[in-house]
Amino acid sequence: MQKALLIFIKNPALGKVKTRLAKTVGELNALKIYQYLLYHTMEITFNLDTIDKFLYYNEFIPTKDEWPPNVYQKDLQNGNDLGEKMKNAFKEAFDENYKKVALIMPDCPKMSDTLIEKAFKALDDHDFVLGPTNDGGYYLLGMKEFSPALFANKTYSNEKVLEDTIEEITNLEKTWFKLPELVDVDMEEDLGKLQKMIKK
Repeated sequence: MQKALLIFIKNPALGKVKTRLAKTVGELNALKIYQYLLYHTMEITFNLDTIDKFLYYNEFIPTKDEWPPNVYQKDLQNGNDLGEKMKNAFKEAFDENYKKVALIMPDCPKMSDTLIEKAFKALDDHDFVLGPTNDGGYYLLGMKEFSPALFANKTYSNEKVLEDTIEEITNLEKTWFKLPELVDVDMEEDLGKLQKMIKK
């Protein structure tokens, strides 16, 4: 296969996931939402048969989890911050001779298999593909050659991540394709239909 999908997740643990959301809905509800988002991510990626899938945990690789090992290759995020971790994961994929590589995180309930396939298709005619989120970040980043400059001197979890990344792509004189904007569930107002999962 020539396409690799990197899925960056956090080990689901109370008080360790969706911490901003937890401030208003509580840690247990935040964990439940994150577990739902993980399940949703597995559901939409499981049948992407033409794409190799790599699951990157942030703390440790569990001896047992819900992700079938015959479908998802599992690894550990490696680096001092999110940018370095993503850079290293992209480098590993390109070192394995993949021609198109995309990275996603399980934060958007409206993410779909169709969007992921569209991202890889866009790389036929563009150097990069970005899926913007409502808070100024991105839910998907794809590229067809390793570009470490995209991750240098970036501060993540702020409203300028997408803007800074686009500026970097422009500086490289490369082309990029924009996917539809999705809501990143970080705050209670982002929950939408997931609000019904909250136990007061």
